[in-house]
Amino acid sequence: MADKPAPFQLLKTYNGLIHRQPLFVSDSLGVDSYHLSFLNKQGEKIDDDSEVPAFIEQLPDILPAISERQKALLSMPESWRDALLHGQKSNVDFILDVNGDDEPQTDSQLFSFARHASLNKDSKNSKTLLIDLAEFNSEVLTEHLPYWRDRHDILCATNVNDLGEFAFCQQHELDLLQGQFYTQPSGKPNQKPSPAIQILMELLVKLQDPDVDADDVAHTVNLDVSLSYKLLRLINSAFFGLPREVASVKQAIVLLGYKKIKTWASLLSLSAADDKPVELRVVAMTRAKMCELLAKYYKGDTEIFFAAGLFSSLDALTDKPMAELLNNLPLSEDLNQALLNRSGLAGRALNDVLNYENGDWQAIQASALPVEIIARAYLDAINWAKELNVQLQD
Repeated sequence: MADKPAPFQLLKTYNGLIHRQPLFVSDSLGVDSYHLSFLNKQGEKIDDDSEVPAFIEQLPDILPAISERQKALLSMPESWRDALLHGQKSNVDFILDVNGDDEPQTDSQLFSFARHASLNKDSKNSKTLLIDLAEFNSEVLTEHLPYWRDRHDILCATNVNDLGEFAFCQQHELDLLQGQFYTQPSGKPNQKPSPAIQILMELLVKLQDPDVDADDVAHTVNLDVSLSYKLLRLINSAFFGLPREVASVKQAIVLLGYKKIKTWASLLSLSAADDKPVELRVVAMTRAKMCELLAKYYKGDTEIFFAAGLFSSLDALTDKPMAELLNNLPLSEDLNQALLNRSGLAGRALNDVLNYENGDWQAIQASALPVEIIARAYLDAINWAKELNVQLQD
């Protein structure tokens, strides 16, 4: 009898799109949980009477593969919600998006419900209210927020996609925020970078110099005691699973190659930007891995694809326009074009990655790659980034 697939592998058999978005605590920008949306291949809502896929029963076991939180907001068909409610007991706290439906009956304290904000003053309450900023202007929101606050424990703003909307949410003390605001640079003219960011950029310039050799890489990494320590700790972790311990950066270069060490050192350097949400580091790692996975299908250089994904968050990390940053970084022309214009093979892959991240399903349909390949690469990338982030936090 064949072995059953592992829970995460079972999730990857789903013939549709799965989208994960962080829910930030408004005042700290720590991640409270993730919102998982399940859609059909076209990015549309699934019919409420749809057949329940096999992975739903194992969702509590799957969640740790893509999230460090024992909590998730789920948007899925009614039939799936019912199956989850009556499935195996778990210690995961699920918030079920009922989107206008009547709340299912359950005695479990591990399930709560979320509704979508409406201007109709009906009698339906729920613990969480999802407020889509794309549906209301600021005047309407300001008028209705006190009413919604009285009827719901948690107000969660969605589609918070720019820094003005982020400021509005903080001003009005909304509890949770979901959107792309944290991936946007501030864009303030003449804003001086922090000393940490200046050091980061100087290090990246040295690491990305095309004339740098293995000895130079080892020397550059060893100049930063914290970076060399983190790099060796990561390489010796279970994440890499090397057969023997690596004692020095030079030894790591011999084992893995200096180009790979440059990439990992660059990643660790980006992760040291502690004045930004940790989730921005996760986004950079996810983009990098997803681009690398797509390199196989675009028949491109995996290292260039990985770097394109990794450096695509530099503007948000430094609050500087990408064009200005690239003037000071000695990157290859292929990498420059991918980051600036989304052109070339790596640029096309990065475009797929950003479109999936943003939930632009129409653009995903227009990709040169099949939707199924992009969706699987996304799941593998968020699993990889989650595992790597655990190692970086230890």
